[in-house]
Amino acid sequence: ARSVARSALRPGLPAATRPVTGPGAREHSSGVECRAAPARHACFLLLNPEGEVEELDNGRVRTKVFIDMYIMDKAYDSINDYYRNNLEFPGFRKGGNVPESMIMGQVGKEQYFLAVLEEIFKLTLEGAFAKLGDRVLADTETIETPTEEMVKALVTRTPFNYSVSADVLPEVKWKAPYGEMKIKVDTSSYSQPDDEKVEEIIDSFRKEQAQLNIAIGRNVQRGDMCVVEASCVRKDNGEAALGMPEGPFRYDTEVSLLPNFVENLEKLQVGGEAEFDVTIPQDWQDEAVRGLEVSFKVKVNEIFERKLPDLDDAFASQIIPGCGSMKECREFLLQNIQGGKEEAKQQALQNAVTESIAESIDIAIPESMVTNIGREEYGKRLMEIQQQGQLSPDMVQKLTSENLVQDYINKERGTFEMLAKASIGVAEIQKLENIAVSDEQLNDEVNTIQKELEQQGENPDADGIKQMIKERLESQMVFEWLEKHCEVEYV
Repeated sequence: ARSVARSALRPGLPAATRPVTGPGAREHSSGVECRAAPARHACFLLLNPEGEVEELDNGRVRTKVFIDMYIMDKAYDSINDYYRNNLEFPGFRKGGNVPESMIMGQVGKEQYFLAVLEEIFKLTLEGAFAKLGDRVLADTETIETPTEEMVKALVTRTPFNYSVSADVLPEVKWKAPYGEMKIKVDTSSYSQPDDEKVEEIIDSFRKEQAQLNIAIGRNVQRGDMCVVEASCVRKDNGEAALGMPEGPFRYDTEVSLLPNFVENLEKLQVGGEAEFDVTIPQDWQDEAVRGLEVSFKVKVNEIFERKLPDLDDAFASQIIPGCGSMKECREFLLQNIQGGKEEAKQQALQNAVTESIAESIDIAIPESMVTNIGREEYGKRLMEIQQQGQLSPDMVQKLTSENLVQDYINKERGTFEMLAKASIGVAEIQKLENIAVSDEQLNDEVNTIQKELEQQGENPDADGIKQMIKERLESQMVFEWLEKHCEVEYV
């Protein structure tokens, strides 16, 4: 299959697969965006007289679109008008009746016919799957007919068909009524005593500011920062595991999550080497390697011990600029922790609801949804690291390579599939329960955000902000409905 590139063919032309955001679009709080169905079924019958929509694997469908002379002439007229009004032709005013042959000569035949083809997609893609109503996911269409074949038909002004496939929103099947879900909320993120949390923050900052001194004549101790070389392979097949860096790297023995890893390092001095086995814990972030037995080869190149700064008034001002004492610093941190507890509780509830919805529905997730969520999450993480000043522009460019992005998506696939299921489930509950944000509430929120952004010197996209806020508020209303109607247990 070949997908036709439909970008930058001519300035100002909307892409044929642009998101549907107008009055005809179906908008969901979850961000699930579907193609609008034309008001009359006749549109589908005109474009697809055989009325066939073929179901493919992985939640995709395919159909054929018939392009007759009426649609072709309309596309030619639109393209010719565009160029007549936007290009300079000797002897003609802008908008004048410039001959088609002259337009083609100035633009170039290949560019000209590709622009006509793009216009045909613009005119027909939304109606191609009208038989499926609003189930077709926006921006997932792939034109499968070779470009050369379609261009040849345009050159000879011959009616033709093109094949197009797209993802469809799967039918939601609930394992049990969503109103009867039992939601368990993990309270660990906000149940820690406030005083303990304050000391944890201070200790963490103190370690960040610690001076690293070379440790001489002793073994590794927990709390050391080491420079090591390590390799890791699976015991069952000998393949590389856990993505160990090539060459020496820093390893903080205080934050190790692997059982018995630091215990084996503690047997070594600088230059020491060891081989040992480890079983990956069942709560490991990468689900694919949980419970896996792996073998490590490790060499210690350097050992650094931390010299922690004193807990005096000077250190207090490093934690909180302008703070005069550690007592004042602790009081400030305590107030912030107490103020953020409600937010942490709401986030924990949302996480629990999200997971419960995903576990309660039985659907096959379109690959495009998994990929889009993965790319969005990867972009967020990259932006956070970049904002912390930890990456150079060259490093950012390298980290945006397609291979790295796809590797991240594959490793976190389970999480992204869960989020996609929850997204569809939230949209379904919103529709079935007629949950909607009032215009007054939406406009008030939009105006507030716009003012804040303008004060920061930004020029916000009003439509984009409105859609984003609408989705957020509707999702919040669905969560509130479920909290009210479902059994919620805080554990």
